Amino acid sequence: MSDFERKEICEGVTFTSITDGRFKRGRMGAALLSPLESKTAAANALLSCVLTRSCKRYPDFTALSRRLEELYSAALYPSVRRIGDYQAVILSVSGIEDKYTLDGESISTELAELLCSIMFDPNITDGHFSEEDVEQERRQLIENIDAEFNDKRTYAINRCIEIMCENEPFSIGRYGKKEDVEKLTLDDIYNAWKNLLDNSKAELTMLGSTEPSNVYEKFKKYFENKPRKTESKSIVIDKVDKVKRISEKEDVVQSKLVMGFRCMYPQDKQKCIASSLMSAILGGTPTSKLFSNVREKQSLCYYCASRVDNEKGILIVDSGVENKNTEKTEKAVMEQIRELADGNISDDELNSAKLVLKNAYISSLDSLAAIQSFYIGRMNRSDILTPIEAAEIVDTVTKDDIIELARYIKLDTVFSVIGN
Repeated sequence: MSDFERKEICEGVTFTSITDGRFKRGRMGAALLSPLESKTAAANALLSCVLTRSCKRYPDFTALSRRLEELYSAALYPSVRRIGDYQAVILSVSGIEDKYTLDGESISTELAELLCSIMFDPNITDGHFSEEDVEQERRQLIENIDAEFNDKRTYAINRCIEIMCENEPFSIGRYGKKEDVEKLTLDDIYNAWKNLLDNSKAELTMLGSTEPSNVYEKFKKYFENKPRKTESKSIVIDKVDKVKRISEKEDVVQSKLVMGFRCMYPQDKQKCIASSLMSAILGGTPTSKLFSNVREKQSLCYYCASRVDNEKGILIVDSGVENKNTEKTEKAVMEQIRELADGNISDDELNSAKLVLKNAYISSLDSLAAIQSFYIGRMNRSDILTPIEAAEIVDTVTKDDIIELARYIKLDTVFSVIGN
């Protein structure tokens, strides 16, 4: 069992330590959370990668890589996530635990110092980041955006959300738009850095077996004089005036059908877990209603799955279908949602979904990266659960809890990619 502790360094800056002795490497990170905006999303995404290429102390990629090698082959990881209506720029570093060093060095303190140097003292000359670093990372980011477009399942889900949440920040992708990335200037990247450092909510994490006090003090030194706003609540819409229907033709063999639903916003941890369980019963397991009935019994699609976003109160059902079956599949999905709302849930369906969801929570403890991801994904919530606590709550969810949530589900948007 791991030890979990949270401390506030200052307003808007929280340090979370998860002490777990099962791993030989530790991991720490800083997640900087800011509102999703079209004018800053692309710059923030590009900045995350540029920051991990160099800093003042190690002013090029070679020098920084050499330093990481000196620290027992430590590694830096940039990433970007969308959490509700907010964009999280995440900088992480992993390295060997202090107890395995040859001469008793405090590698954790060195890594915390390096991570803070990258954030607070980057490689900036005359108010600009290195143009070479920016251009290399710009090309890579554009490739990532193109990859999401070329994966038609991912594209269809993203496009459905974009249409469904047209006037909400959630419609903006985690990387921003390709054309925005292409137009970014060195001034844009510098301004993004200043804005993130001065205004973003910060979630600092340390995971591993090393005692966290030294790392906490190192983070505190850099962050304690930079309080920032803590408000980070997403827009939640719980009504639908008219269902939006849009389709696009593409050169695809398999058509894609994505249905976006508004549902109850889970305002407490019990409802949050119940909402995830509802989605698992509907389309999150091999025994789910969508898999068993729409795919297997009716043979209407190649796959059919659901996922819920508890920050936004949104449920997404996506499927791969033949052109002729798109309308039939939509009707079949709606029928399975009605089955949920009417309480037609067998004990096998409920118990199987509970087993899968509990296993998902417990499996997040299998790696430090997964543990970090679990907590960062919940950084907007006032009552943050551990994976074990979440798994324990699953068993307390009743069929009536699922029925109550299912009755709030309202179809908002239907988007399809139809093969020529």
